[in-house]
Parts: sequence; structure tokens; C-alpha cells
Amino acid sequence: MAKQEILLESGTNELELLTFVLCGQSFGLNVLKVQSIQQYEPASLTKIPRTHHAMLGMMLYRDKTIPLIDLSAALDLEREREANEKQIVIVTEFNNVINGFLVDSMNRINRLNWEDFIPLDRALGSSGKSITGSIQIDGEDIMVVDLEYILSIISPNLAIGDINEETAKLSSQKSREEVNVFFAEDSNTIRNNVVRILEKAGYRNIKSFEDGQQAFNALVELRDQGDAQLPHILISDIEMPQMDGLSLCKKIKEDRQLEQIIVIMFSSLISEQMSLKCKSVGADDSITKPEMDKLVAMLDRLCLKGKNPHTEDMAKK
Repeated sequence: MAKQEILLESGTNELELLTFVLCGQSFGLNVLKVQSIQQYEPASLTKIPRTHHAMLGMMLYRDKTIPLIDLSAALDLEREREANEKQIVIVTEFNNVINGFLVDSMNRINRLNWEDFIPLDRALGSSGKSITGSIQIDGEDIMVVDLEYILSIISPNLAIGDINEETAKLSSQKSREEVNVFFAEDSNTIRNNVVRILEKAGYRNIKSFEDGQQAFNALVELRDQGDAQLPHILISDIEMPQMDGLSLCKKIKEDRQLEQIIVIMFSSLISEQMSLKCKSVGADDSITKPEMDKLVAMLDRLCLKGKNPHTEDMAKK
């Protein structure tokens, strides 16, 4: 499976979901996270003592070792595995990290629309943080796995971290307070952490949204009111229900009354190829999670030191 062959056209609000089986249940994950699919070879595994119960060890992959995680254990699924059963490893790349996830078997790749995705709070209530939500395929509800959350539990260093004191004091707090920020992110945990850290840095004028559609609706409402308080900058995740970040950015940049808004794509999917996709829909810059120091520095550069006429007008407001 080559990534070049499966990337969708930018800004169509579509996703391709790889479905697989764990303990007789169907699950899915975004194909953009998948680097390859391998047959599991137990002989290639080196066990590591005193690790999370879902961490099987390190496996050999393309002449290097990567972590291998038992996805059924990470999701607390109970099963009885037959001794001769052949399993599959899904090798993923996101947050600039490569990991392997052990699953029972593969199904197929499905082209879907983010509008059909049902977020966690509507799908499962308040439980199941390892699941972002569900989407129906051929009459079956497919649970979409939140690999970022799972990795943040197994490897806390990969979670959204705090900023250092130097970054917090890098710019005038007063200048940062003048910047009007919109932030679109479907993960409640990530959304709250990012807002908390940006506020610590002095970016206190923040409005957050659970998906791209909510953010765009708010922008349109301000635009139609002729409101001068349109945000100076919008930070957006890429993977979101209803409207994804690429579609959101494309809609903003195609609107003559909104196009001056600076857009940063903040996602675990950022790579050289994804950065090109972000640029193709008009994004001003992109950065991978969880690099909060770099995100604050990027906000400073684009909002406080740039020559964007929209941000230069802040001092007059």
C-alpha cells in the first residue's frame, strides 16, 4: 500500500477508512495514518520489561525497530487467540512517529464522507476515550479508533505537552492578548489542553469549536453581520467530523471576505506530502502535534511579526 496512491483530492471532505477486525468486531482508522500492512512474525519481536500491558515490544521493520502495540489489549477487548492464528500488523506514521499495531485481520478500504461520521459524544456517551466515533458501512457501525489517545497513554511523551518558560515569555503578553484566535479540534482532551497552553502564553482571546462545520458557521455569521471582529487566525485539525480541516481552509480561502484570515493546520498527519496538500487549499502554514512551543512561535511570527494587513489592523481596533 503506497500512500501516494491513496491520498484524496484536497478539500473534498472525504476520507478513506481502513477497516479491520479485533475480537470479532469491526474497527477503522484513517488511511492517511497507514504506512504499510505486514504479516505478524513473532520471531521479529523483542520484548521489553516493565512496559504498558498493551506494549508487546519492539519489532523489526525495514532494518530498524519500532514499537508494536496489541490493539485489542489497548482497547481492553477480551478474546481467546488460537495458537496457529495468523495476525496482521498495521504500521502507522503520525506525530512524526512510526508504530505497529497488532490486529486480527484486515477488511478493506472505504471511501466515505466526514459528514456521515458520528462523533464520540453522540455515539458512545461519555465512555470510550479510545474511540473517536462511528461511521456506518453497509449497515454495520464501524468504531473509529483514536490512535493518538492510545499512544498518549502508552507513551505519555507523545501527548500534548506544555510550553517552556522561554516560549511563554518570548513575546509581550499584551500583544498576544490582542490576537483573536479560532481553534477547531474534535478531541475534547486536545482542545482543552491546547487552549490552556495558549492562554498560558498570553493568547487569551480564543474561541474553540468541535469540528470544521461549527467553525465555518461562526465565521459566516460574523461575516454576514459585517462584524469587525473576525478572527485574525484560525488553527485547525485535519481529521474532524462534519467538515475536515482541509475543506474548512479551502472554504475560507475561497471567500473574499474571509480569505485574509490566517490558517494554520495543526495535525498529527503533517508530513512533507500533507504539507503540500495544506498549501494547495491555501493554508498559511502547518505544524504537527504535539509541538506546542513551535505552534506558539508560529502564531507570533504570523500574527505579531508578519506583514499581513489584517493583523496590522489590530493595533487600530
